Amino acid sequence: MTTTINVQFNEKNSEVKEIEKAVREELKEQGYKVTKMESLEIYFKPEMAAVYYVATFKDGQTVKNEEALYL
Repeated sequence: MTTTINVQFNEKNSEVKEIEKAVREELKEQGYKVTKMESLEIYFKPEMAAVYYVATFKDGQTVKNEEALYL
């Protein structure tokens, strides 16, 4: 079984898996290894299509984006 979660707002559809994928790709582009992540918190503001995140790594390092990632 597969589950798909979508957020719909103002006639725009955003799939949760795609939001997570965009965050993971941004972290990889910045040189972080996703396999070393302990947790990933994602905050989505559908009215602006803006994504914020906080990634915590196994070594205790925390990374967050100050500027929104827009989808």
